[in-house]
Amino acid sequence: MKKLIAILVVAIVLSSLQGFAQIDRSKKPNPGPAPKASFPDYSETTLPNGLKVLIVENHAQPVVTFRLMIKSGSEFDAGKSGTASFVSDLLTKGTKNRTSLQFAQEADNLGVSVGASAADDFMSVGAGGLKKHMTKILDLMTDALFNPTFPQEELEKTQKQTISGLVSERKSPEAVANRLQITVGFNVHPYSMFPTEESVKSITREDLVSFHSKYYIPNNASLAIVGDVTTADIKPIIRKYFENWKKGTPPKAEFSAPKPLMEPAVHMVDLGASQTQTALAILSSGMKRGDPDWVTFGMLNSILGGGFSGRLFQNLRETHSFTYGAYSEMDGRKAAGMWSASANVRRIATDSAATEILHEMDRLTTELVKDEELDMHKQYASGRFLLSLENPGAMATRVQDIDLYGLPKDYYKTYISRVMAITPADLQRVAKKYLSTKHIAISAVGDAASITDQLKKFGPVKMYDPEMKPVEAAVVSKADIDAETLLERHITALGGRAKLEAIKDRTLEGNLSMNFSGQSIEGTLLEIKKAPNKDYQKTSISFQGQVIEQEKWNDGTTVTSILPQQPAPTTMSGDELAQELEKDLFNDVLRYKELGFTPTVVSRKALGAKQVYVLEMKKKHGSNTLLIDASTWLLAGEETTIKGPQGEQAITVLYDDYKAVDGVMLPHKMTTDAGMMTQEMTVTSYKHNTNVSDEIFKAR
Repeated sequence: MKKLIAILVVAIVLSSLQGFAQIDRSKKPNPGPAPKASFPDYSETTLPNGLKVLIVENHAQPVVTFRLMIKSGSEFDAGKSGTASFVSDLLTKGTKNRTSLQFAQEADNLGVSVGASAADDFMSVGAGGLKKHMTKILDLMTDALFNPTFPQEELEKTQKQTISGLVSERKSPEAVANRLQITVGFNVHPYSMFPTEESVKSITREDLVSFHSKYYIPNNASLAIVGDVTTADIKPIIRKYFENWKKGTPPKAEFSAPKPLMEPAVHMVDLGASQTQTALAILSSGMKRGDPDWVTFGMLNSILGGGFSGRLFQNLRETHSFTYGAYSEMDGRKAAGMWSASANVRRIATDSAATEILHEMDRLTTELVKDEELDMHKQYASGRFLLSLENPGAMATRVQDIDLYGLPKDYYKTYISRVMAITPADLQRVAKKYLSTKHIAISAVGDAASITDQLKKFGPVKMYDPEMKPVEAAVVSKADIDAETLLERHITALGGRAKLEAIKDRTLEGNLSMNFSGQSIEGTLLEIKKAPNKDYQKTSISFQGQVIEQEKWNDGTTVTSILPQQPAPTTMSGDELAQELEKDLFNDVLRYKELGFTPTVVSRKALGAKQVYVLEMKKKHGSNTLLIDASTWLLAGEETTIKGPQGEQAITVLYDDYKAVDGVMLPHKMTTDAGMMTQEMTVTSYKHNTNVSDEIFKAR
């Protein structure tokens, strides 16, 4: 019996294999039918005060989502960029009926979410939760919408947090690159504006009240409702909560249109020699959000830079190893649009990466996309669209986009059929119109001394500082001094070789003021150094009522440290130890030759109002960059890169307030920028030659 069963199994398998053998695997099977669109019907009504109400019934779950959209955004910030965002941020931070804490607790107790945000073309207030809490959700939402008080203390807190973030962004290539792209691409239009420390500090409570009163009006808004409701039942509820909202005069967006990018040019921000990569982008004038070719352009963008399967990713990463990833993006807004292709590339490959991006753009204008590649991206776009329909918030946004951007009423109902109808000829037509490499701009953020000459071949170079203020391209120039002469002038400016060599130990005490993600932390630093390479540091900071201490001991051969919440001291070894011993050398600038260091003057550039020489000091176990003032010959700054849990981190230290101590010029103010954290140290005392005991440098 078992033998008979085995024979039958073999026969079935052989029969199946014969069936497979009849398939011609040299031919790709035809793609399946396009997924059927399931974008729902929705009803539309307008209240007497002008508020447009859009209702999408979805009875799959007992939940409801409300999204109110104001059809004006940060483009109306005028001279105080950040105002629209501040109004949105503070809507739920105190009303006439609830304090910020009461508002948050009430929402949390109900398990509902209420929040607001601002973009260039609109501001939105969203709320959602279980249907049984619907009236309470609307109570909270309308209280924030109609009755915000914009408390002064909440404004000051938001200003402080925002400024802290802006300080960090100045050293982030990605953040600066984003500023540079909108500055170049949107130029004279308010879309090109972004918050600065100056604009954020200038925002007053009166500005927020005025902005809210002017733009938060019903005849400048729409309300989308998605969830377990019926149109008949929800309408009287909406009238109850919104019909007394007084209408106003809708604002007019009378702004100059961005100037199109007509001929290739290079726009650059110098972030210094510590940047080992360049944030590179190719920009082209794109299309407005409501353009009839938007869906076709979206497909073109997906093929070129839409992720792992995009041509840019395959070219720049897989073929050439210039970057970890390369992408392209459509930025279509109501009044204008921009397209960009971007990647963070190794700085030595900046021009090569730009060349390859331009090559891929040209290919789309001269070669038809193959059907197989197009079909793959069609299927991906269709599936992604259908998946998004399961999100109530996305659904609310889509029905309001139809109103905001003047799209056809059936825009999303016919979306998939329009995607599937795109042909290779359609893609080429749109590529020729929007991706011509004759009408582009190249933006680059990195080490200007390394990449300027590379990029000059693409067009004239225009320089900006991190706040997007134009600076002279000649600011970064070739050095007119050799490294040895520069270092000798630096040593003389410090007080001379004899006085520096006479100092055998130094004790520094100072006060610290740190800002980490918007939180201010105060502390003190004690550092004792002794020739040739002994070092002791103790940092004490006060945080949330606790005193936290950190210590490091370097006895010349061993380095030990103890960190907060660390159960026991740790001792360095290997490369980490070698680098730390090298870093702690005392007066190493006097002995760079005997230590085997190799100094190279890279360039001369601007550092704020100063002109500095950029001197790269290669050591046996690492390197750092010294910024030496071209007029005083004192050290104006220092740049280095450290490895941390999140990868490489650029650290910049600026030195100021030099005073003579025992005949030697020493800085009394040091400002450190480490991305998310900034630190300012004010030196309270320097002491020299106090016969420091070697026992101090041994771990205890």
